[in-house]
Amino acid sequence: MTDAGDSAEEPSAEPTLPTVFTPHAEAVARGRDVDAAALRATLAEMQRSVHEYPGVADLVFEYRFAFSHDPLVERDGDTYLLLVPPRVWPEFGGALGVDDATLAAMRAVHSRAFDDAVGELARGDWEPLVVVAD
Repeated sequence: MTDAGDSAEEPSAEPTLPTVFTPHAEAVARGRDVDAAALRATLAEMQRSVHEYPGVADLVFEYRFAFSHDPLVERDGDTYLLLVPPRVWPEFGGALGVDDATLAAMRAVHSRAFDDAVGELARGDWEPLVVVAD
């Protein structure tokens, strides 16, 4: 029981979806017949998991040395826009426990957010990944 004078609030258990994804999640969900609320929650959970381990800057640093090219295309404040090998996405999907349809929708949201930020670039086989450190 809390004292009436105790106004401390518990932090929200729900991760917040970064605004870079907000305009895309609903449209992608509708176009792919995926539940929009579940897609937003999964996108937010992915960002939270990156924050917790190993952290956004550390992940980007690791990726810059792990791949055959520097995946960092652009950084806009706290938003890192990367092109990563396709094998990265199934790793995220497995860690999050999502089905193939949700993973495809997540990839589409990241692709749209990436294109909005940097325009459409030649990607070869590499796929957009957007991570936000805040």
